[in-house]
Amino acid sequence: MKKALYNLDKAYTVFYNEHCSVWRHGINKAATSKEEILEACKAIVAEKGLGALNMRAVAKRCDIALGSVYNYFGSKDELIIAAVESVWQSIFGRESHYSPGIAFTDYIEAVFQKVQKGMVKYPDFFTAHSMSFSENSKDDARKKMYGYFASVKEEMLTILQADTAVKQNLFSQDFTADDFTECILTNIIGLLILQRQSCKVLIAGIKKIIYQ
Repeated sequence: MKKALYNLDKAYTVFYNEHCSVWRHGINKAATSKEEILEACKAIVAEKGLGALNMRAVAKRCDIALGSVYNYFGSKDELIIAAVESVWQSIFGRESHYSPGIAFTDYIEAVFQKVQKGMVKYPDFFTAHSMSFSENSKDDARKKMYGYFASVKEEMLTILQADTAVKQNLFSQDFTADDFTECILTNIIGLLILQRQSCKVLIAGIKKIIYQ
Protein backbone atom coordinates (compact mmCIF):
# COMPACT_ATOMS: atom_id res chain seq x y z
CA MET A 1 0.00 0.00 0.00
CA LYS A 2 2.80 2.39 0.96
CA LYS A 3 4.64 1.53 -2.24
CA ALA A 4 1.51 2.21 -4.30
CA LEU A 5 1.02 5.58 -2.61
CA TYR A 6 4.70 6.41 -3.18
CA ASN A 7 4.40 5.62 -6.90
CA LEU A 8 1.23 7.68 -7.18
CA ASP A 9 2.89 10.60 -5.44
CA LYS A 10 5.94 10.31 -7.70
CA ALA A 11 3.76 10.23 -10.82
CA TYR A 12 1.89 13.32 -9.65
CA THR A 13 5.19 15.13 -9.01
CA VAL A 14 6.45 14.36 -12.52
CA PHE A 15 3.16 15.48 -14.06
CA TYR A 16 3.20 18.67 -12.01
CA ASN A 17 6.79 19.52 -12.93
CA GLU A 18 6.22 18.95 -16.65
CA HIS A 19 2.79 20.45 -17.14
CA CYS A 20 2.19 22.91 -14.33
CA SER A 21 5.48 24.78 -14.12
CA VAL A 22 3.78 28.00 -15.17
CA TRP A 23 1.61 27.92 -12.05
CA ARG A 24 4.66 27.90 -9.80
CA HIS A 25 5.47 31.39 -11.08
CA GLY A 26 1.97 32.78 -10.84
CA ILE A 27 -1.34 31.84 -12.38
CA ASN A 28 -1.46 35.11 -14.34
CA LYS A 29 1.82 34.56 -16.21
CA ALA A 30 1.31 35.64 -19.84
CA ALA A 31 1.25 32.89 -22.45
CA THR A 32 4.43 32.67 -24.49
CA SER A 33 3.95 33.50 -28.17
CA LYS A 34 5.32 31.62 -31.15
CA GLU A 35 7.76 34.46 -31.76
CA GLU A 36 9.08 34.24 -28.19
CA ILE A 37 9.57 30.51 -28.56
CA LEU A 38 11.55 31.04 -31.78
CA GLU A 39 13.69 33.67 -30.04
CA ALA A 40 14.42 31.10 -27.34
CA CYS A 41 15.30 28.58 -30.04
CA LYS A 42 17.78 30.98 -31.62
CA ALA A 43 19.36 31.67 -28.23
CA ILE A 44 19.86 27.94 -27.66
CA VAL A 45 21.34 27.49 -31.15
CA ALA A 46 23.69 30.44 -30.62
CA GLU A 47 24.87 29.22 -27.22
CA LYS A 48 24.91 25.44 -27.57
CA GLY A 49 24.42 24.61 -31.24
CA LEU A 50 21.49 23.19 -33.16
CA GLY A 51 22.01 19.74 -31.67
CA ALA A 52 20.94 21.03 -28.26
CA LEU A 53 17.56 22.18 -29.53
CA ASN A 54 14.56 20.12 -28.41
CA MET A 55 11.09 20.65 -26.96
CA ARG A 56 12.13 20.30 -23.31
CA ALA A 57 15.08 22.67 -23.69
CA VAL A 58 12.81 25.32 -25.22
CA ALA A 59 10.16 24.88 -22.54
CA LYS A 60 12.81 25.27 -19.85
CA ARG A 61 14.28 28.31 -21.57
CA CYS A 62 10.86 29.97 -21.81
CA ASP A 63 9.90 28.82 -18.31
CA ILE A 64 6.67 27.29 -19.58
CA ALA A 65 5.06 23.87 -19.56
CA LEU A 66 6.19 21.38 -22.18
CA GLY A 67 2.63 21.18 -23.48
CA SER A 68 2.73 24.91 -24.29
CA VAL A 69 5.48 24.32 -26.82
CA TYR A 70 3.41 21.57 -28.44
CA ASN A 71 0.56 24.06 -28.81
CA TYR A 72 2.68 25.83 -31.44
CA PHE A 73 4.82 22.99 -32.81
CA GLY A 74 3.51 19.46 -33.18
CA SER A 75 6.90 17.74 -33.16
CA LYS A 76 10.61 18.28 -32.63
CA ASP A 77 11.19 18.32 -36.39
CA GLU A 78 8.52 20.99 -36.87
CA LEU A 79 10.15 23.07 -34.13
CA ILE A 80 13.65 22.71 -35.61
CA ILE A 81 12.50 23.53 -39.15
CA ALA A 82 10.87 26.74 -37.90
CA ALA A 83 13.97 27.56 -35.84
CA VAL A 84 16.27 26.96 -38.82
CA GLU A 85 14.19 29.26 -41.00
CA SER A 86 14.30 31.91 -38.27
CA VAL A 87 18.09 31.57 -37.99
CA TRP A 88 18.45 31.90 -41.79
CA GLN A 89 16.47 35.14 -41.58
CA SER A 90 18.67 36.35 -38.74
CA ILE A 91 21.88 35.50 -40.61
CA PHE A 92 20.93 37.04 -43.94
CA GLY A 93 18.93 39.86 -42.41
CA ARG A 94 15.49 41.02 -43.41
CA GLU A 95 16.73 44.32 -44.82
CA SER A 96 17.86 44.56 -48.42
CA HIS A 97 21.37 45.65 -49.36
CA TYR A 98 20.00 47.18 -52.55
CA SER A 99 20.54 50.86 -53.25
CA PRO A 100 20.12 52.64 -56.60
CA GLY A 101 23.25 52.46 -58.71
CA ILE A 102 25.14 50.04 -56.43
CA ALA A 103 27.80 47.99 -58.22
CA PHE A 104 27.19 44.26 -58.24
CA THR A 105 30.54 43.58 -56.58
CA ASP A 106 29.81 46.10 -53.79
CA TYR A 107 26.49 44.35 -53.21
CA ILE A 108 28.17 40.91 -53.03
CA GLU A 109 30.71 42.19 -50.52
CA ALA A 110 27.94 43.70 -48.37
CA VAL A 111 26.02 40.41 -48.38
CA PHE A 112 29.16 38.45 -47.48
CA GLN A 113 29.96 40.73 -44.54
CA LYS A 114 26.39 40.59 -43.29
CA VAL A 115 26.22 36.80 -43.42
CA GLN A 116 29.68 36.49 -41.92
CA LYS A 117 28.53 38.46 -38.87
CA GLY A 118 25.53 36.15 -38.57
CA MET A 119 27.79 33.11 -38.74
CA VAL A 120 29.81 34.42 -35.81
CA LYS A 121 26.61 34.39 -33.77
CA TYR A 122 25.61 30.92 -34.99
CA PRO A 123 28.90 28.99 -35.41
CA ASP A 124 28.80 25.74 -37.40
CA PHE A 125 25.17 26.36 -38.35
CA PHE A 126 25.68 25.73 -42.06
CA THR A 127 27.24 22.33 -41.47
CA ALA A 128 25.08 21.24 -38.53
CA HIS A 129 21.49 22.01 -39.45
CA SER A 130 21.01 19.27 -42.07
CA MET A 131 22.03 16.60 -39.55
CA SER A 132 19.45 17.61 -36.96
CA PHE A 133 16.35 16.27 -38.73
CA SER A 134 14.80 12.86 -39.06
CA GLU A 135 14.85 11.32 -42.54
CA ASN A 136 11.18 12.19 -43.00
CA SER A 137 11.77 15.90 -42.42
CA LYS A 138 15.05 16.49 -44.25
CA ASP A 139 13.27 17.29 -47.51
CA ASP A 140 11.11 19.91 -45.79
CA ALA A 141 14.20 21.43 -44.18
CA ARG A 142 16.01 21.58 -47.52
CA LYS A 143 12.99 23.23 -49.16
CA LYS A 144 12.99 25.94 -46.48
CA MET A 145 16.71 26.50 -46.94
CA TYR A 146 16.60 26.56 -50.73
CA GLY A 147 13.54 28.79 -50.67
CA TYR A 148 15.42 31.35 -48.62
CA PHE A 149 18.47 31.10 -50.86
CA ALA A 150 16.20 31.60 -53.88
CA SER A 151 14.99 34.94 -52.51
CA VAL A 152 18.61 36.03 -51.97
CA LYS A 153 19.56 34.96 -55.49
CA GLU A 154 16.55 36.82 -56.94
CA GLU A 155 17.71 40.11 -55.44
CA MET A 156 21.28 39.33 -56.51
CA LEU A 157 20.09 38.87 -60.09
CA THR A 158 18.19 42.17 -59.96
CA ILE A 159 21.34 44.00 -58.86
CA LEU A 160 23.42 42.36 -61.58
CA GLN A 161 20.96 43.29 -64.30
CA ALA A 162 20.77 46.90 -63.05
CA ASP A 163 24.57 47.35 -63.01
CA THR A 164 25.26 49.50 -66.10
CA ALA A 165 29.01 48.78 -65.94
CA VAL A 166 28.54 45.10 -66.82
CA LYS A 167 29.87 44.16 -70.26
CA GLN A 168 27.38 44.35 -73.09
CA ASN A 169 26.21 40.98 -74.45
CA LEU A 170 28.10 39.16 -71.68
CA PHE A 171 25.43 36.57 -71.08
CA SER A 172 24.14 34.01 -73.53
CA GLN A 173 22.07 30.84 -73.66
CA ASP A 174 25.09 28.88 -72.47
CA PHE A 175 26.15 31.46 -69.87
CA THR A 176 23.04 32.98 -68.32
CA ALA A 177 22.86 35.69 -65.68
CA ASP A 178 20.73 33.35 -63.56
CA ASP A 179 23.36 30.61 -63.63
CA PHE A 180 26.08 33.14 -62.87
CA THR A 181 24.32 34.50 -59.77
CA GLU A 182 23.66 30.97 -58.54
CA CYS A 183 27.37 30.21 -58.93
CA ILE A 184 28.28 33.34 -56.95
CA LEU A 185 25.85 32.45 -54.16
CA THR A 186 27.29 28.92 -54.01
CA ASN A 187 30.78 30.37 -53.70
CA ILE A 188 29.71 32.71 -50.90
CA ILE A 189 28.21 29.82 -48.94
CA GLY A 190 31.35 27.75 -49.55
CA LEU A 191 33.58 30.52 -48.20
CA LEU A 192 31.40 30.81 -45.11
CA ILE A 193 31.41 27.07 -44.46
CA LEU A 194 35.21 27.15 -44.68
CA GLN A 195 35.13 30.13 -42.27
CA ARG A 196 37.02 32.41 -44.62
CA GLN A 197 37.30 35.98 -43.36
CA SER A 198 37.40 37.63 -46.77
CA CYS A 199 35.79 37.32 -50.20
CA LYS A 200 38.42 39.45 -51.99
CA VAL A 201 39.44 36.67 -54.39
CA LEU A 202 35.80 36.07 -55.33
CA ILE A 203 35.24 39.79 -55.88
CA ALA A 204 38.38 40.03 -58.03
CA GLY A 205 37.19 37.10 -60.13
CA ILE A 206 33.74 38.63 -60.63
CA LYS A 207 35.28 41.93 -61.74
CA LYS A 208 37.41 40.17 -64.37
CA ILE A 209 34.37 38.36 -65.73
CA ILE A 210 31.67 41.03 -65.83
CA TYR A 211 33.46 44.39 -66.20
CA GLN A 212 35.49 45.89 -69.02
